[in-house]
Parts: sequence; C-alpha cells; structure tokens
Amino acid sequence: MKPRLTKRYRLRLLLSISFAVCACAGAAYASPPEKKEINKHGIPWAEIEVRGTVTDQNGTPLPGVTITVKGTSKTSISNSDGSFQIRADENATLVFTSVGFGTEEVAIGNRNTLQVTLKSAAAGLNEVVVIGYQTVRKKDLTGAVGVINPANATRNTSNTLAEAIQGLAAGVTVRNSGAPGAGAKIDIRGTGTFGANNPLYVIDGMLSDATPDFNTDDIESIQILKDASAAAIYGSRAANGVIIITTKRGKEGPMRIGGNVRTGIQQFHKRWDLMNSTEYAALNKQAYQNANLTPQTSVNTEFDPKVNTDWQDLLMRTGNTQDYDISLSGGGNTATYYISGNYFKNKGPIIDNGFEKGGVRVNTAAQRGRFKFGENLLISATHLDPTEGDIFTDMVRLLPTMPVQSSRYVDPVHNPEGWAVGDPVFANTFAENVLALQSLNQRDYNSYKIRGNAFIELRLLSWLSYKFNTGLEMSFDYFKGFRRPGVVRQGTPDVEATLSEDRGIFQSNLFEHMLNFDKEFGKHRFTAVAGISNQTFKIDGLNTQKIGIPNYSGQYYIVPQQSGTPSVSGLVSKWANLGYLGRINYNFDDRFLISATVRRDADSRFGKDFRWGTFPSISGAWKIDREKFFSFDWLSELKLRASYGKLGNSEVLGPWDYAGVISPLPRYVFGLGEIINAGAINIDLANHDLHWETKKTTNIGLDGSVLHNRLSFSIDYFISKTSDVLTRTVPIPLTSGSGGNPAVNAASLQNNGIELSATYRQNGNPFKWDVTLNLTHIKNKVTALGNLGVGKTYIQLGDARTEIGHPIGEWFMLQTNGIFQSQNDINNYKNKNGTPIQPWAKPGDIRFVDVDGDGEINIDKDRAYSGSPWPKIEGGLIWNGSFKSFTFGMQWYGVGGNKVYNRPRFWMDRFDE
Repeated sequence: MKPRLTKRYRLRLLLSISFAVCACAGAAYASPPEKKEINKHGIPWAEIEVRGTVTDQNGTPLPGVTITVKGTSKTSISNSDGSFQIRADENATLVFTSVGFGTEEVAIGNRNTLQVTLKSAAAGLNEVVVIGYQTVRKKDLTGAVGVINPANATRNTSNTLAEAIQGLAAGVTVRNSGAPGAGAKIDIRGTGTFGANNPLYVIDGMLSDATPDFNTDDIESIQILKDASAAAIYGSRAANGVIIITTKRGKEGPMRIGGNVRTGIQQFHKRWDLMNSTEYAALNKQAYQNANLTPQTSVNTEFDPKVNTDWQDLLMRTGNTQDYDISLSGGGNTATYYISGNYFKNKGPIIDNGFEKGGVRVNTAAQRGRFKFGENLLISATHLDPTEGDIFTDMVRLLPTMPVQSSRYVDPVHNPEGWAVGDPVFANTFAENVLALQSLNQRDYNSYKIRGNAFIELRLLSWLSYKFNTGLEMSFDYFKGFRRPGVVRQGTPDVEATLSEDRGIFQSNLFEHMLNFDKEFGKHRFTAVAGISNQTFKIDGLNTQKIGIPNYSGQYYIVPQQSGTPSVSGLVSKWANLGYLGRINYNFDDRFLISATVRRDADSRFGKDFRWGTFPSISGAWKIDREKFFSFDWLSELKLRASYGKLGNSEVLGPWDYAGVISPLPRYVFGLGEIINAGAINIDLANHDLHWETKKTTNIGLDGSVLHNRLSFSIDYFISKTSDVLTRTVPIPLTSGSGGNPAVNAASLQNNGIELSATYRQNGNPFKWDVTLNLTHIKNKVTALGNLGVGKTYIQLGDARTEIGHPIGEWFMLQTNGIFQSQNDINNYKNKNGTPIQPWAKPGDIRFVDVDGDGEINIDKDRAYSGSPWPKIEGGLIWNGSFKSFTFGMQWYGVGGNKVYNRPRFWMDRFDE
C-alpha cells in the first residue's frame, strides 16, 4: 500500500518545487556560477595561480591575447611580452583567443606554468557563409561570393543598407544621390539589362528589398552572391545578384544590453563660385551690347545694387544626422531572444528637406527535442519631406539681380505671394524659383511596414531535416501634398490651390518547404537541399486630387459646394512566382568540391506559353594546398574555382505587359439625334511572346593566403552574357494605332571584368591593424538592339547614345577645341575644301569641331563619343586599428576612367535662358 502524503507535506513539496523552478528560470538569465567540483578524494579543487607565455608559430610573443577560464567570466590579457597570469581551479580549462589566430583550449591539470602556441588562421576561411537555403564554410565555396564584415557596414551613419556597403566588396557598385531617405542603386557586376537592375535581397529568409526602414545595426552577416553558380538557387530572381542578410540572434547567457549613439553633420564641401549682382550686371550688360541687343533692365536702368541674392546661401544649410540604437538579447539553453529599437533622423543640407525613421525588431528562436522554431519581425515607420524641383540646376540659373520676393511680382490671382520669376525685359531666366517651390509645394510621404518570417524545423534523421518557412511583408503608404497658388517659372501656366492624397498597400506572402541532407561516407561528404518556394504580390493604390480649393482670409478650406472637381483613380496589381529548386554539394577528401544547382521557375507576368524557365548551374573547386606535392611555407592556402550557369530575369515586366490595354474613354456620335455612345480602343499592343531574359555567366577564381595567413587574397575573372533583353525601343508603325512601342525580347548585352580583394593583418604587437583593398574592372558592351530600322544601330536619349559595340548610355555630343580669340580666328577656321565652318561666330564664341567635314556645324551629324559614365576601375580601401579597448577605422571609395557630364554648365554659360 502506497503511503499517503499529508496536506502539510504536500504544501511543503509544492513550495519546494516552485522555488526550484524559479531558481532554475533565474539561472537561465543570470551569470552562471563558477564550478566548484571535487577531486577524487572528495575535497574541493584548489584555486591556483597559473602563469605562462603565449607565442605564435615562430616563437614571437603575442600581446593582447584574451585568456578565459572556460565556463566562467574570469578573463585576463597577455602583456606586451606575451606573458599572462590568471587564477583558476586545478581542473579548469583555459581558452586563448586572438584576432587572426585559431582558438586554443588548454587544460590546466596541476600545472602552474603554461607555454601556449597559437596557430595563424586565414581570416574568415572557417567562417560560415549563407549561400541560399544552405550554409558552408567560406573555404569550401565554389562560386563567387562576397562576404562583408558587418562592423565595417555600421561604422558610418547611413540612410540605407546600400549606402552602408559602398566600397566594401569587389564587383558591387553603389550610386546614391545623397538626399535624405533616397534609395541607393546597387549594380552587381555591372548593368545587365535595360530595365530594373536591382539585386534580390534575402533578409532572414524573406525575399524582399532593403528599403530605408532597415536598421544596419541589426545585421549579423552580409553575403553577396555574384555569379550564376552561387545565385542560381534563386533562379529568376537572381539575374542581378543576391544580397543575403542575416540579422542578429540572442545567445545563451544573461541579458546583454547594447546601444549606439551617433551624430554627424552634412554640408556641401564645395559651392559654385558665382558672381555677385554688380559683377553679373556688368558682364551681362556687356554681352547684350556686344550682340547689339538691349540689355535687361535689371542690369541697366533698373539695376539696384542692394539686391544681391545668393541663391546657394538661401537654399543650402548645414544638415545633421542623429542615430540611436538599443538592443536587449539573451536566453537559456532552449530559447533565445534579440530585441532592438532604432530611431534615425536626417536633416538634409537643403532647406525643408529631411528624413526620419523608427523601428522595433524582435527575433526569437527555440529548440525542443527534434524541433527548432523561431521568428524574425521588424515593425517600422518612415517619414520623408522631399526637395522640390531641379534644385542644383536652377539655383545657378537664377540671377543675383532678382529678389526672392517683391511687390513687382504680386498678382492677386496668379502670384499672390509675389515670388520672383524670370521676365524677358527685367531679368530673363527660365529657371524655377526653387525657394518659392519649396514653400508653395508641401509634400509628405509616410510609410508603415511590417516585415518578417517564421519557421519551424524538424530533424527527421541525424542527416536529414525538414524546414517550413513563411514570410510576410506589408506596407501602408500615405502621401499628402498641398500646392498653394503661385507661378514659379516664367511662361508656366497658372496653378490653382490643389490638394492631393494617395494611399497604397503592398503585400507579399512567402511559403517555402525545404529538405536538407548532410552525410559523410569516409572521404566523401554530400550536402543537398531541395524544395518549393512560392511568393505572391499585391498592390492596392488609391489616388485623389481636388483642384481649386477656395481661400478665406489666407486660409484654404475644402468646401464641397465650391468650385473644383475632385478626381479619383486607383490601381490593383497582382503577380506571383513559383519555383522548384535543388542543389547538391560534393566534397572529396576536403580537396575536390563540386556543386550543381537547378531551379525551375514560373512567373505570372508572362503569358501562359512562356511562364516557365529552367536555370541550371555547376561549379567546382580544387584545394591545391591539400595536395601532397604542395609544400610552401610562405603559401598557406590556395584554391582554384570555376563555374558556369544560367539565370533569368522577369523584374522588368509589369503584371499585364503580355496583354493588350483597352481604353474605355473614347466617345462616338451616331444617328440623327447625335447620341453620344461609349466606345473602346486598343491603346497598347499585346505581345504574347514575351519570355525570360536569360543571363549566362562564366567565372574563374583563385583564393589564397600567404605570409602565415597574414595576407589573404581572392581574384575573379568573369564573363556574363544577357540575351533576349526586354526593351521598348523597337519602333512600330504609327498606322498600328498603338499608343507606344510594346515590350519585346530584342537586345543583348555583355559584361566582363576582373575583381581583386586582398586583406593584410598585423596582430603581433599591442597595436593591431588590418587593411583591405578591393578593385574592380568591368567592361560593358551592347551586342544587339533588335530591328530599329534600316541602317540604324543605336538608341539616342538626350546626350547619351546606346549603340551596338559600345557601352550603355555613352556620352555623344558636339566636340569643342577652344574659343575664338579674334575675327581672324573665325575667318581662318575652314574645312579641307576651304569652306568657313562658323562664319556666324563672334570673338569669344566656342569653336566646335566639324566632325563630318562638310563645312558646317550640325547638331546631329557633328556629335561624337565623348566618354562613358561607367568607370573603368573602382575600388574600396578599409583600414582598421585597435589598441586595447580603443578602435580606429577609415573607409575610402573611388572610381576612375569615367566621364561626368556637367549639365548645369549648359545653362551657366549663356544669358538667354
């Protein structure tokens, strides 16, 4: 018969269990106590003082090595001569760590003195790299993958992730306007299409983009997949490269609190050196008189020396940035958490221009038995106050003899606030008064976003696991703008008081099922992944506007009964992507590596006959340093890589580009009663044959490490050829009745280049430092443009021309070779037949080159290629140093061999506009 527990005893037992549970829960989030084990005689181990020296493989003492008693918080640092001392239990293990060296664990036993040697470790070669649904060691990579140190990406205050990684990886070009909240443009290995060239972002498994709401301080790792073998697992989404971002996770142990506070200033380092009003008046007056024209009155009869408007000074200011971050992380042996908050504000260097954002991130993970599950969630809000107009051109076109506002410009109806605009008699300019526009046009953009994913993973067998991942991205965008009446430019139509409001909802859902395989058979190791990925997209937009809002005593009110017709329009857009994917990696004896990938994608933006595409790749690597014949003390690591693959691109398409567009707006009059009937017309021809852009890439790379792993390097040569590029530049006859040229797969492009990355580390002194250099050379060439017409091999857009055999958008313009100094120079400027080329010129005019030699300057026939906007070489230089607890860093980025077109000079070097 079982004994029964008394009520008092049950109460005591319950209290004891509760106390034990609370104690265990508290221990999970508190500093672990130092272990006090006992020896074989039942006596607690004695704590002893251990002394010793730490050296490298050459016997050189290593200062600054961290020595930790394993399982405790006790630490010590080696001195300048490599010596150290620390108190620990006799049975403890000491852990020795130092940047650039492998970690060593040494059991004390009953020794009081230790001599420890640390072996150099090639920086990052054992680092785990995410390559898309799998992870591998960096030294086992077979494709072209750039790995960015997140510490370098967060050293500078940046609006966006793209800004943060500028100059940090070879083959990655970042272009940014510098405006607060403006998204930067990233090209990976050049421009491969005429349309959208943005890379795919994979953030914690969610396929997305890195919008300005993203907080770079949350980043744990950044990998950039550059060639087809690395990116083919994402198939049609990866033609422009892939940027994989993993955010921070909590770690087992007590709660850790971290934070950053950054601030900085922004200002234009250089301004135009412009004339004041007196200097300008004298020069302008002389120019008009030399041309036998009547000078403008603002520089002549109505010249007022008190008016000396410095438009640059009025528009430019000293901006600033503020960046605040705080994070909490920790957890037990079964669950971890990471919580962070961020607030960023950028007051732009142009008046009435700014950007701010705030966000909260919650990442959690847990494990129980065979199950792992977790989530990554970001909730954010952004606000943008944009600039108005073409500020940097117009502020140098506006005249110093014009006031900002004046009673002479007041018009009660069309310009009630008297903003200055150009006048053909007083002060002739067609520039917009950008100060007026900034004041009259008030616009605000607000966005609220939720982005994240949740996953559950089941370990089916020791070598096989299943993972389900689902993601959601939803943004709620709201725009509100109000334009007060007032002209801002000479010759422009009247603007009535106008209120505009736009609302939009974007939603993306992701569902993925993956099987991962990892098994070794002697010298053979196989890892593989297979799965399904399905992502849907939806955009709902609503646009409203009301013109002619009445004004009462300086205030504007929306009165439904008053004049002003509201307009309402909307947009609903949906599309989806479905992909079946698989990759297998084979490693033989850690010497030979092969990886094969295939993905089959379907995209609803194509017609039903062309929706599916197959994108395979294969790559291999040979670790030469693992061979028996390899015996070079100065050369530690050497690996040869090669890859080939095919990718697709559908991002340049809209959801219904393969279908015709019908307009219901036309009206027709029929019959004797002249009855108006509704009609319809096809305004955009359908192209049911639209299909995938295809990009084929070949990559050959060499990775190595020399000087006992102090210097590591990577060299890549690549060729990428994009065919069936979608373009809207192939003309069709106007008799077709279409409103424009339909999209067709007509063009072809080619990029080839060389990338070099090298890092040198010096850790043998108390002052540690490292320097990283990356250089990239890319050559872009157009190989086909489709049928543009008989004999036509180019597309002209303004001063840029895209022609077969040349780069995209090469500058194509009139050439000059000096300034006419006298009438004699003009008379002697003739072609080979003796025909005067510029007989109409005057001394001081620009001398243009007669390219075709016909004796006259023709704006179409006498243009010539004047350079490319694409740099021949670009690179980044990163230097980091540390001394004890202090760190230092510098980052440099530069380009060379490209031509920058100074368009504002077109307006500055003339007085007629």
